[in-house]
Amino acid sequence: MALVVLLTGSTSKGTPESHTAEMLDIDCSQCHTCETPTAQNKCLKQCPSFSMTHVATSHQLSEAPDSLLLGYLADLYQPVRFDHKAHADMAEMGLKCATCHHYSPAGRIPSCRECHGGEANPNNLRQPALKGAYHRQCISCHREWSHDTKCLVCHLPAEGKISAVGVDTTDIIGVPHPVITEPAKKIYNTPFDEGPIVTFYHEQHVQLYGLRCANCHAEEACSRCHDLSRPKNRAQLTNELKSMEEVHAICNDCHADDDCGKCHDHHEKPPFSHAMTGWGLGRFHNRLDCRACHPTGRPIGRLDTRCVSCHGGWNIDNFNHAVTGLRLDEMHSEIDCEVCHVQKRFEQDPVCADCHEDDRTAHDATPGEYLR
Repeated sequence: MALVVLLTGSTSKGTPESHTAEMLDIDCSQCHTCETPTAQNKCLKQCPSFSMTHVATSHQLSEAPDSLLLGYLADLYQPVRFDHKAHADMAEMGLKCATCHHYSPAGRIPSCRECHGGEANPNNLRQPALKGAYHRQCISCHREWSHDTKCLVCHLPAEGKISAVGVDTTDIIGVPHPVITEPAKKIYNTPFDEGPIVTFYHEQHVQLYGLRCANCHAEEACSRCHDLSRPKNRAQLTNELKSMEEVHAICNDCHADDDCGKCHDHHEKPPFSHAMTGWGLGRFHNRLDCRACHPTGRPIGRLDTRCVSCHGGWNIDNFNHAVTGLRLDEMHSEIDCEVCHVQKRFEQDPVCADCHEDDRTAHDATPGEYLR
C-alpha cells in the first residue's frame, strides 16, 4: 500500500524540513528511489508500512464486523458507513487484518482512535491524527485503483453544509465486486532449458480444482489489477513480473512433491484429464464433482483407487449389480459380494475358483446376463 507524503521543502543538506532529527534514523531508501526527494519529485516507490507489530495470527477475517459507522469526525459530511466485511475480504490478497490494523497487540485489535486520537504531530509522520490516519489508509488504495480521490466516493454531504452534486451511488465501494472471467490458459516462456514452456490452464484451476483468486494471488496489492494507468505492454512490466522463486512459491502449495516435468516441457501441454493419473474415470465417476472423492480443504492429490476405500458399505441388499452392465442370475445374486470379489477388490476380476473347480472365469462362464 503506497504511503504518499507531501514534502514542504528541503534543508541545505537536502533533508526535507518535515523530517526532524527523530526521523533521521530511518533509511530513506526504503521509500524513496533517489537521494534528495522533493515536493516536485518525490520518487516514491511501493513500500511497506513502518515497522510495527502486526495483528496476531490467531485473528481471522470471519471475526470482522459486517459494517462500521465512522462518525467521530463528521462535520461537513455525514458519518461514513464503512463496509468492513467487503474490505476485509479484499485484504485476503494483502496482509489480511494488518493491511489496515498495522499495530495491534496480541489478543485484541484496538480502534484507530486509541493511537490516532490526539492532535496531529507534524514532527512524527508515523502517527498522524485520526483524520489523517483514515485518509492515509483509504486514499492509498483509491488512488492506486482509479487515480481519483473524490470525497463523495465515501462521504455523503451533510444537509445544508455542502452540495451533493456528483454523488455516484454506483461506485464499486457500494456494490459487490464484479465477476472476474479467468482466461482459459496462459503460455509462459521460461529460462529453464530442460523445459522452457509452461502451459497454465487458469480456468481449469478455478473451475475444476476450486481455487479462489486469493489462493494464488496472496499478498498482492489490489492495484495490480485495478491500476487504470498501469502500462499494458509486457516489455514495460519488467519490474512488476514475479521472480522464478516467487512463482514457484505459489505453485508449490500444491505441486511441492511434483518433478519439474509436471509443468515444464518443450511444447504446449494438453489440459488435465483423469486418464493422465493412470486411473481413467468410468461413466459413473465421470459425473461426479472432484470434491465428491477428493476431501475438501486440502490440495487435490492421489487417492486409494480401491473401490472399498469409498464403497466399503456395499452389500447384496443395497447394491444393484445391474448398474455395472451385468445382471446377476438368481444363484449369484444371493451370494455375498466378497465371495466373488475377494476382500471387496471390486476393481479386480472376480474369482470363481473358490466355488468352481473347472477353471472357469467370469468371462467364459458369465454369472448372469450382460445388458446392452
